Amino acid sequence: MKMLLPIFLALSLAISFAPLPVSARGDVCIGTDDGDLFRDDNVSVDIDDGSLVFTHDDDETVEITEGHDLIVNGDRVRLSPRQQRLVEEYYVSFRAVINEAKAIGLEGAKIGAQGAVLGVAAVVGVLRLLSPDYDENDLEADLEHKGEKIERISAKIEKRADKLERKAKKLEHRHERLRDGVEELDELGWF
Repeated sequence: MKMLLPIFLALSLAISFAPLPVSARGDVCIGTDDGDLFRDDNVSVDIDDGSLVFTHDDDETVEITEGHDLIVNGDRVRLSPRQQRLVEEYYVSFRAVINEAKAIGLEGAKIGAQGAVLGVAAVVGVLRLLSPDYDENDLEADLEHKGEKIERISAKIEKRADKLERKAKKLEHRHERLRDGVEELDELGWF
């Protein structure tokens, strides 16, 4: 019976820390607890040669170029200095949110990989229990040390994610100000 406890522990850890399958889409979805960024669900977002390209139902587009030009359905919009500042702030904020989300996602994937390594270490540790020089206390100490390291990294990622959530909320406010401040965007009905 004493031998079953470490085996159960090792298998439980291996299963609980195994990385989950991940799928990716070309579209970017940004939303907050209050809802989506756009007034309509049928909006895809692409980053094409540095430009943000928002497409609605495959026929209407809004593009914000790296140079902060605003193009609506292929026509460049003449902007006042105030509107230009809104476009620039929105572009910079949007890219910052996307870049930070990507970085957090990569760190999360690394945590998943480390969890899988912990699971393998647990299985190896169970096998090491067959040696008279290694006992359950050694196994527990080894796994606890590795688990604590993963927890520390996870806590840092969680703090970054909290900051990202605040940035996304600011982006939502910038989106509303941009939409309300540029008539061509407001008239679209979906932006």
